[in-house]
Amino acid sequence: MSTKRFPGFIDVHVHLRDPGATHKEDFTTGSRAAVKGGVTFMLDMPNNPIQTLSVKNLQDKIKSADEKAICDIGFHYGTNGKNTDSFGEAISNPRVYGLKLYCNHTTGEMLIEDLSLLEPVFRLWETDKPILVHAEGTELAATIGLARLYDRRLHVCHITQAVEVELVRRAKERGQDITAGVCPHHLFMTEKDRAELKGYATMKPPLGTQTDQDGLWKGLLDRTIDIVETDHAPHTKEEKEANPPAFGVPGLETMVPLLFKAVKEKKMTQELLLEVIHDKPKEIFNIPEQADTYVELDPDKPWIVGSDGYETKCGWSSFEGWELYGQPETVVIRGKKVMEEGKIIV
Repeated sequence: MSTKRFPGFIDVHVHLRDPGATHKEDFTTGSRAAVKGGVTFMLDMPNNPIQTLSVKNLQDKIKSADEKAICDIGFHYGTNGKNTDSFGEAISNPRVYGLKLYCNHTTGEMLIEDLSLLEPVFRLWETDKPILVHAEGTELAATIGLARLYDRRLHVCHITQAVEVELVRRAKERGQDITAGVCPHHLFMTEKDRAELKGYATMKPPLGTQTDQDGLWKGLLDRTIDIVETDHAPHTKEEKEANPPAFGVPGLETMVPLLFKAVKEKKMTQELLLEVIHDKPKEIFNIPEQADTYVELDPDKPWIVGSDGYETKCGWSSFEGWELYGQPETVVIRGKKVMEEGKIIV
């Protein structure tokens, strides 16, 4: 066994719950969870109870993150289809990396189902910063069509069904500027896991079939799927054990070790791992270079999820008890050591 050095990993899809739901997570605990998992740069989603639908809310969020976080955080702007007049100012903000659209039901109040609201969003988001979509099935097909019509860069979040992978594959074959991400929980769990985990395996989009999971792995290996993103969505245990349970699972502390488990099992190469959680996220979202930033870990060293507790405020993982590999041991951000021997030191 030997420790190796890697660039700081990137997660372009997290829900840090700050402001408005900080009983689940905040910028301090969320960034600590990121560092614990080897993530040095992440992009936060807009669907908090206090939504990022105005420039003021965006600026308040940035200020709060800068005061609390121990790693770098950027942001996605949000839309309900009625705030397009603020797009210009949001686009010009260097801390904004994309626009998030919700076309299917999930946590929050930002759902857009009306095509008459959706069309102006694509028309008026005049930038090469991507439009990110939570869109399943027919909604995904509609957003692919609108992105093609207005020549917008489209990123399909947390793809989960084999048929959706095929939609993205065909769009890429047509030459469309489209990328896609997949979550670790969809790569490593199926709908069968819900029987045991119940609310702790409830998320949007839901876990798919074995056929869907096989399609996700095929899409990842042939580069139809470009990146892995956690969709880190912490909720309290009480919220997950409620009826119905809240949608979402935490993922910042387990993404990297899960992928090293896949490398160990020869499901993917270490080169592909670096591509999907560093190189491609950096390229797709034009993320700035993090100078003198790195993660050290042993790719062959086993680790049991939950054995040393959690940094995320919610304090649980759907992968509790799993044996994974490559738990980050040292994290340095711009020359400052923030984790040593697996312990956060700031």
